[in-house]
Amino acid sequence: MEGKRRRGVNIPRDIVEEILVKVPVKSLVRFKVVSKEWRRSIESTCFIEKHIRYQKSLGGATILSTGRRRRNCLVLEKLLITPCSGSIQTCPYLPIKPFRPTYDFKVSEPCDGLFCIYTKTNDLKFNLVNPATNSRRILPDPISTLDAVYGQSMYSLLGIGRENGVIPKHKLLWFFQCNDKLVNEFTRCKVLSLDSNSWRYVDPPNCRIYCDQPIIHLDGVLYCFSFNREEMGYGQPCICKLLAFDLHTETFHSFSTQDLESRDCRELSMCILNHRPCIFKKRLGNNDLLFKIWGLDINKSSWEVMYSIEFSCFPPEFYDRFIIPVATINDHVIFSNSCHDIWPC
Repeated sequence: MEGKRRRGVNIPRDIVEEILVKVPVKSLVRFKVVSKEWRRSIESTCFIEKHIRYQKSLGGATILSTGRRRRNCLVLEKLLITPCSGSIQTCPYLPIKPFRPTYDFKVSEPCDGLFCIYTKTNDLKFNLVNPATNSRRILPDPISTLDAVYGQSMYSLLGIGRENGVIPKHKLLWFFQCNDKLVNEFTRCKVLSLDSNSWRYVDPPNCRIYCDQPIIHLDGVLYCFSFNREEMGYGQPCICKLLAFDLHTETFHSFSTQDLESRDCRELSMCILNHRPCIFKKRLGNNDLLFKIWGLDINKSSWEVMYSIEFSCFPPEFYDRFIIPVATINDHVIFSNSCHDIWPC
């Protein structure tokens, strides 16, 4: 009737689900905030199975979660990608297919779409994954060239990056260290260039590598946390430095964290924001009032506060959770937490 405004249209739930099944995953993540009913539908096991079946019918790739399961919830903690329509015939490497990872596997941070799935203890396996070509490449086992001293437990950390050279090459940096009273002499490292497909030693840094923080890449440099075990007493903070590895010169350089309010590796995490390496406390305590993100000034080898946000600005679901800066949009920082909730500040 003219003059009257329609206040809304009640679309049956089954029709809404049929529409949502055809929506890409990125959009579904955003649509979960439309209403509680939409969120329950999208996170239900039935809907997830229908969505996977529909994506298979299109011949695309499906993202599967290998993280711990929750009832009626898809947890994207670890991602594996499986092809839905067979292998790509032009690719010389093995097709990506589901496999059962062991409890000790890790996934490296990506570089140019490439990432590596690898085991972190003595039984080493390295799989380089390229979702763009739907393929994986099994890398050579570096254990055959290790010294015979390794009869003990071994801890490793791997990163991938692209060097800044005339002909840029993708390289992998692999740290490995033995748990022999955690002394610095037992930290070694190797580099693999994807064009040569062989591992070789590089001069190691005189420090321990903190293996619970992934290696990140920026402008031909790989960054990770390091510490000197001799500086630590029992129960004392694990004082860290930022260790940088130039992929072109294959040399190390470290940056002090003296300017930061917290220097304990176990409290800190790292990310790239505004094209700078950044450090932040991944979980705030009861006495913390501000969430600060410190950015590294490479030229001055010093840190400065890039963002300082009142903790009261975060919603309740961010309390007592790991807080992760994801990206910046204009003057806003987009955060996530360990439950994968998204919040702009």
